[in-house]
Amino acid sequence: MLRYVDHAIIAVADLDGAARDYEQLLGLTVSAGGSHPGAGTQNRVIVLDPAYIELIARLPGASLTEQSPVTPMFARAPGPIGFALASDDVDADSAAMRVRGVPVSGPHAGRLEGPRGTGRGWRTARPGEDARLGDAPWRLPFLIQHDSAGQERLRRLAAPDGPRPHPLGARRLDHVTVAVHDLAAGLRAYTLAYGLEPDEEGEDPMLRARTVRLPLPQGAIVLAAPLEGDGPLARGLAAQGEGLFSIAIAVDDPQRAVTDLHGRGVGVRVEEPDGVLVAARPDPASAHGARLELVRS
Repeated sequence: MLRYVDHAIIAVADLDGAARDYEQLLGLTVSAGGSHPGAGTQNRVIVLDPAYIELIARLPGASLTEQSPVTPMFARAPGPIGFALASDDVDADSAAMRVRGVPVSGPHAGRLEGPRGTGRGWRTARPGEDARLGDAPWRLPFLIQHDSAGQERLRRLAAPDGPRPHPLGARRLDHVTVAVHDLAAGLRAYTLAYGLEPDEEGEDPMLRARTVRLPLPQGAIVLAAPLEGDGPLARGLAAQGEGLFSIAIAVDDPQRAVTDLHGRGVGVRVEEPDGVLVAARPDPASAHGARLELVRS
């Protein structure tokens, strides 16, 4: 069964610099991460619960390999390039996709080697080529099942030091927003590939977009298509095409988080209907091109 957005992936050119800025400017604790053997990439990890945010970069002098599900996503780099859905049985979820008529690549084994002998493994699967899923199925999320669960999984993600609090008060990944040209076509693709059904539709005035929410047992995926005229979502689609647009992080106190970010020199756009702060979006330049949204935990 698909449980939640497992992790959102942000491609950066300077991994050490990005990790430093996420800590010093954004108040998010970054764990050591490691390298992906044979894939040509390395990462740092921002551990939430149960999801995480992955900062990923090419290994110096290495070539990306087809072995990794992330490889095609680098076409959208830098910035948010994709995300994964957590499965508690990737074999069964892959079989369910095939029953719905969707070709599947995998499951394939993957591994990360971390500092001081730490490491972790997983298995992934992703939708294959199918015209009903659009002309680039790699823009859809892949499925992942880790080789550990619960607190042990969090401990391995945050190795070697273990999970640590975030000064910004970040708790969990609330939802991801996915940019699509056509909301009906995007919804058909997600329903066909993952069996997801919407629970609400609406509009996002800050993005100038129509939206539909796909709930998961924990968190959600929000599909967003631009309204007429110019707006952030329309500009993002023009620049990067369809795919992961923004990452919403639940924080203890959004107002305190905004004050904290201002104190760190980070610009923030706020959404305050009726004078009540409901969401805040830090300047993407501070997040190495990623669009983050802070919402109440």
